[in-house]
Amino acid sequence: MNHVAIVGVGQTHHQRRRADVNVPGLVREAALRALADANLTMDDIDSVVVASGPVLFAAVNQPEKWVVDALGARGKPVVRITSGGGTGFAGALAGYYQVSGGFAKRVLVVAYDKLSEGALQYSISSLYDPFWGREFAVGIMGFSAAYWRARMDVLGHTEEAAAHVVVKNLTNAQLNPFAHVRKNVTVEDVMNSAPLAWPIKLLDVPPISDGAAAVVLSTESLAAKSTQASAIIRGIAYCAEADNAPQRSMLMSEPLAQAARTVYRAAGITNPRRQLDVVEVQEPYSCFELSYYESLGLCSPGGAADLITSGATLRSGDIPVNASGGCLGANPIGAAGLIRLIEAAMQVTGRAGEHQIPGAKLAGAQTGGGWANLRGFAVVSAD
Repeated sequence: MNHVAIVGVGQTHHQRRRADVNVPGLVREAALRALADANLTMDDIDSVVVASGPVLFAAVNQPEKWVVDALGARGKPVVRITSGGGTGFAGALAGYYQVSGGFAKRVLVVAYDKLSEGALQYSISSLYDPFWGREFAVGIMGFSAAYWRARMDVLGHTEEAAAHVVVKNLTNAQLNPFAHVRKNVTVEDVMNSAPLAWPIKLLDVPPISDGAAAVVLSTESLAAKSTQASAIIRGIAYCAEADNAPQRSMLMSEPLAQAARTVYRAAGITNPRRQLDVVEVQEPYSCFELSYYESLGLCSPGGAADLITSGATLRSGDIPVNASGGCLGANPIGAAGLIRLIEAAMQVTGRAGEHQIPGAKLAGAQTGGGWANLRGFAVVSAD
């Protein structure tokens, strides 16, 4: 198997509104940082993948046309990927296939969202036609609340347990220079925040961010020519299930469990709780992180509440989750999945700064998109 290396990473300082740049400028900012990190220029890049959310998210149609000049990608193969919340990760997967399949030696993957200029709330509140969508067009928040309610009853995913996720992630975000939200909150603050769609409350919800991220993927043989601190992708998968499948479980993310099994086999992992040093997950609401613990095999079904309240997922715990602060710290949706992969790569190469987990050599990165029906996972290691 041809392993693929992450040889350069870059991201913007995510904010609620980046009025100082347009979309091409935002993308260029992240791409130049990734290229500089890899000690490369666009002349060294064989192919480009542009990953962005649905058109309504940032209100820019066919963004790949706008960013080609900004990247200096004229004359190069350019493809655009979109996959809802998992867009950035899907872009990385597309680049991974190009390198591992021998179609390119180095691929630049860029992902972004400029949510301050789009119609995000309209988009995520009207995803389904009420006659065809069995979720009754309740929007993603109402749909997620129903999921959480089912898990609360059967698996014990309590409001208090989810509040611990918020406290942990926002505490970690204060150590991340790229994070959008940096503030101290308590479990009581979360529990008493404004109700949105019970049991989801205001502080359970990530911010809306403008931001971009980029990675340079390379063949393993060329990695050392770019950098001495590359991360190797040991396994990567992105699985789906039908949106309206009648047998679809509300208790566990089957696509994520399937993706995790595929990746663990490829990476030789038999006990993820003990073998992984740190995990990054893309939590669209706090309650989803609890579900991901179980789907990723970090605990048994019904064990997520005990795992979070035990302190195991803290930066000081035995399986730190979202040392970067996760989406609760910064949430440019189209880039969020790629940011998880970047953070995992930074951890295993010892370059995560103040939120570095000491001795981290094997890291997981999870993503999700679509109508909670697309889930991805990857494992990266030090070279």
